[in-house]
Amino acid sequence: MSEWWTYELSDFLMFSARTWQRTLELHNADRFPLQAAGTLAAAWLLAMLRWREGWMARAALAATAAAWAFVAWAFHWQRYAPINWAAAYFAVGFALQAVLLAWQALARAPLAIAGDGARGRIGALLLLAALLYPLLALAAGRPISRSEWFGLMPDPTVLATLGLLLCLRGGRPWLSMLLPLLWCAIGGATLWTLKSPEWFVLPLAGVLALLALLIRRPAAPPSTPPRSPAAR
Repeated sequence: MSEWWTYELSDFLMFSARTWQRTLELHNADRFPLQAAGTLAAAWLLAMLRWREGWMARAALAATAAAWAFVAWAFHWQRYAPINWAAAYFAVGFALQAVLLAWQALARAPLAIAGDGARGRIGALLLLAALLYPLLALAAGRPISRSEWFGLMPDPTVLATLGLLLCLRGGRPWLSMLLPLLWCAIGGATLWTLKSPEWFVLPLAGVLALLALLIRRPAAPPSTPPRSPAAR
């Protein structure tokens, strides 16, 4: 029996890069035309940075929670599990993340979207990356039928979630970032093992998100009470 330190990451994958790409292609074919809905949803999340109403933040969290739940069931449980035994555990993790996001959307803590500042700009960058993520397949020489889309596949869904959470003001968004950050490591390691050229995107996003968490938001300026007529 070989010693455990002699194993490589590729020894734990029971599928090849060709099988993975075929899995993406079949998933896209079965879920068509949900790719358009995923693109519109990612664009909507990015556009919401222009508004700061609390209900918009809650709506964004609810939509992202629905995306995680759908990926857990439709991709991990139904599509990925037949080729990877760990996908069943991934499905549980994604379902748990959906619950966390939904709980945050329904919590009484005040929420708002704050796309300004260094943290907000990093969040906006990750949201843009999630929107443009399907184009990575074309850049790598693969057909669009093997692209990954927000709400349908894990990677762009994780990118958008990290971006949204970084743009939130109020509540405890860092609690909902633990599982997305863990997936940045898992997804990046899987793509690196499969020799996918975009393997670095998720780990880089995770590092940026962690750095952004260290950036303190500027305190809101105190509101000046109105002067009484007698004081004028």
